[in-house]
Amino acid sequence: MKRAPSQSVSTLAGVLVRLSRECGAPVEHLRAEQLLRETQEAWPGDEAHRWSEWLAEACQSLNLRAREAALSIDEARRLADDGAAVAGLWREGEGPIVLLAGDLVAEGEIDAQSKAKAKTLAEAADASPDPRRWLIVEHAETVDAAHNPRFAHRPVARLAELLRPEWDDIWIILAFAFVAGLLSLSTPIAVEALVNTVAFGRLLQPVVVLATLLFGFLAFAGVMQAMQTYVAEVIQRRLFARIAADLAYRLPSIDKSKLGGAYAPELTNRFLDVVTLQKVVAQLLLDGVNLVLATLVGMTVLAFYHPWLLGFDVILMGLVVGGLVTLGRGAVRTGIDESKYKYRLTAWFEDLTRCGTAFKPAGGAEFAADRASLLTTNYLERRQSHFSVLFRQIIFVLGLQAVAGTILLGAGGWLVIQGQLSLGQLVAAELIVSTILGSLAKTGKHLEGFYDLVAAVDKLGVLFDLPLERHDGLLQFQTPEEGLRISLRDIRVPGARGLLGRGLSLEVSAGDRVAVVGPAGSGKSTLCGMMYGSVDPPAGRLTIAGVAPTDLRPDVLRDAIALAAEPEVFEGTIADNVHLRRRRVGTNKCRDALEAVGLLDDCLSLEQGIDTPLTPAAAPLSGSQQRLLMIARAVAADPKLLLVDGTLDGLPDEQLESALEALLDADRTWTLVVTTGRRDLAERIGSVLALTEAQVPAGLAGATRETGE
Repeated sequence: MKRAPSQSVSTLAGVLVRLSRECGAPVEHLRAEQLLRETQEAWPGDEAHRWSEWLAEACQSLNLRAREAALSIDEARRLADDGAAVAGLWREGEGPIVLLAGDLVAEGEIDAQSKAKAKTLAEAADASPDPRRWLIVEHAETVDAAHNPRFAHRPVARLAELLRPEWDDIWIILAFAFVAGLLSLSTPIAVEALVNTVAFGRLLQPVVVLATLLFGFLAFAGVMQAMQTYVAEVIQRRLFARIAADLAYRLPSIDKSKLGGAYAPELTNRFLDVVTLQKVVAQLLLDGVNLVLATLVGMTVLAFYHPWLLGFDVILMGLVVGGLVTLGRGAVRTGIDESKYKYRLTAWFEDLTRCGTAFKPAGGAEFAADRASLLTTNYLERRQSHFSVLFRQIIFVLGLQAVAGTILLGAGGWLVIQGQLSLGQLVAAELIVSTILGSLAKTGKHLEGFYDLVAAVDKLGVLFDLPLERHDGLLQFQTPEEGLRISLRDIRVPGARGLLGRGLSLEVSAGDRVAVVGPAGSGKSTLCGMMYGSVDPPAGRLTIAGVAPTDLRPDVLRDAIALAAEPEVFEGTIADNVHLRRRRVGTNKCRDALEAVGLLDDCLSLEQGIDTPLTPAAAPLSGSQQRLLMIARAVAADPKLLLVDGTLDGLPDEQLESALEALLDADRTWTLVVTTGRRDLAERIGSVLALTEAQVPAGLAGATRETGE
């Protein structure tokens, strides 16, 4: 019989369902119960102390970003108003409360909500054992092609999705712009009244009244524009923060096996286009919106002056829209092409600085300059193609400005002579139209900004569309052993030489020490990648403790498996590069790991010890010290399976001894797999698997067939 869910699981499942709905990724109640039951089994404990961790882990399996924070009730309400779903104030039998935007509290799993009352929240805080524990939940940005395939080919659609969370503030800007547009008519209307007043008399009092009213209207219009500027600045900040947070979440989860050979560090240069996004969005929301609304309001006023002016409005608007759309065909495509070649040149400059020694010999500088010249020429050709489209639009607008201004003056004068239009109305109409046409003359700047904006979104889309690892899977290994057993069944790697090319089957028992030896191209690193879960087996089956690595959630897999490979050092202290702020790796474990590999004394000899800052180039550490640092990073995690991919090969003898002593420590119960190109080193590890031999050694073959048939 199917086991009925416990009351606590059912209650928390209801909270998880509501959180998922508020974040735009609804999940069924039964699925929520399953996730929470799995999290409780993986991280057992008392619900009063574990509820937030259980919910956070379940949210991660749903690709929701959840983090715990110590907050007051007022701080939690402010976060909810900013768009996050915030859960807290857990109470026995009732679970946590979910706060929503608009000072609301979620009720039930669907859409019911009520006003958050201070008294109710205070009572819940009194009943909660930990009223400052809150869980903040947000959904990942949905601007990648995985959510909507058309984003890959329609950057304008991606831009609309990117701006969707900002629409509340955009509506505020539109409202301010509309009011400012109405108030901008105060000048031509005041001039019309002044002309008519002067025509019928020379009294000073009406002029003073007009001037006072005009000042009031213009001052209020200025206030509206200042408010627009402030709201636009808030939108700019939020865009930057949202994109930065999203990429900080995505980039560590990139599936490098699906990059197709692309150089990921170079791709991240596209993030700089977020500045273009910020500036152009603000420019269009301020100048662009004001231009459009002021034009529409002005044309509406003209239409009330005379039916002929209504026709003039319609024809002018039709010519502007039709002309710009027709003449602008291809502008988006050419703008994107231009930006692509800009980044190709940037990538070449990065290569020049990264490979500094390569271009030092005679002829290197000439080669660097020639390649830069070629890329610059390609960029300029694309720039010329794009500018030709933009320039014809600008010429059209400038020509239309001259023609429309002349026609209005001539036709308006004729209407005045015929008595169908007053002199004041003609002057006001001329002022309105001159403002409209003057705004149209600036259209070129806004058009170029729009094309740059679309190109920037296209470049950011390169980062949004990077392939990611899956976010769900099993939450624990079903094994009580300290080490992990490994089983390979007929694993084949296309292009590999030796056993992996023909089909490799072997068994590694929990706690074993195994060395995999082979020359370059034999598949050693690919084999490590399969066990680490970063590479899918092309053929055959690989299991670790009876589970395929692809069946486990990636972070759970990497919590049990550590990989030391080529040095990967980021800008931070030595300690940061070892513990990576992992919860289970504190300062003591960090120091113990450094001492185990023989690097602690070297670190302490530096002025700031293990708090010495490292540059992205790992200075002041030497190459061999960087390799020891990678081993220390892996050892500090105390994994159940430790993979060392070629890291030992480049170590001097003294440092190699320290590293081997740490890896082969009898007190460590992990399973150890070391790949190397050195046979003498492999024989010191334990069991040896030579990928170039005809068959697997008897000690590793287990019950599997021989592979050398």
